[in-house]
Amino acid sequence: MADKHYDITYLQNTVRLLKSLKDHSYTFFQDIDSGSVIDLGCGAGNDVIELSKMLGEQVKVIGVDHDPVMLEQGRTQSQALAVNTEFILSEAFPLPFQNNAIAGLRSERLIQHLQHPEKVFADIHRILADGAPLVIIETDWHSLSFYTEFVDTGKKINAYLTDVKVNNGFAARRITSYLQSLDFKDIQFEIHPFIVNSLEEANEYFWIDRIVKEAAELGYISEAERKDFYEALQSSDEKSYFSCSINLVIASCIK
Repeated sequence: MADKHYDITYLQNTVRLLKSLKDHSYTFFQDIDSGSVIDLGCGAGNDVIELSKMLGEQVKVIGVDHDPVMLEQGRTQSQALAVNTEFILSEAFPLPFQNNAIAGLRSERLIQHLQHPEKVFADIHRILADGAPLVIIETDWHSLSFYTEFVDTGKKINAYLTDVKVNNGFAARRITSYLQSLDFKDIQFEIHPFIVNSLEEANEYFWIDRIVKEAAELGYISEAERKDFYEALQSSDEKSYFSCSINLVIASCIK
């Protein structure tokens, strides 16, 4: 990507917005009573800790991420809470686990960042034990909707996001095909819409201001389009009818 579409502050902010979706995603693992569960692309480790609290001390929850700064924050938090966790520095491919060794795997908003997702899904399939649950949460960036008269500019911004800014901008729409190609069983798919009603929240959770500015700087929209579009967002916010929405999806299955 041109720049990461996230940092620690961004991830911590979205924890609040996505709490109910996160809590729901943990329930797919609630019957696991031994072995190891992986949170792949764990970031600062919030989900690792919450999963460990739910699963108890007989199950180790392993956070895997390529960012050492985020992993260190996860380690610090988990040590303070004395939960059964481990944090491993690794890319999403190849994964440093033996074949059929993992009791479950969760991944949230990771696949969108991968240039070769099919390799990662194949490696996930390799390390999961037979019957192990897999849960993938993804952002459908193409569903990002702005409610202004500047529809064409909104389309261009979406195209910038899905085709340029995000490595795999249509990841949410391709997940089930990845799973089907590897013969995962009992594939289920859910759509969870999220709506924010202030420009401040849109900037905090979706980085709308940064995205619009970047799209103009790189020539995907003109400066005049940026100005008109963002002023329309500001106007609707000042008049209390601002609205912005995006879908997140959950795909679940078993090996």
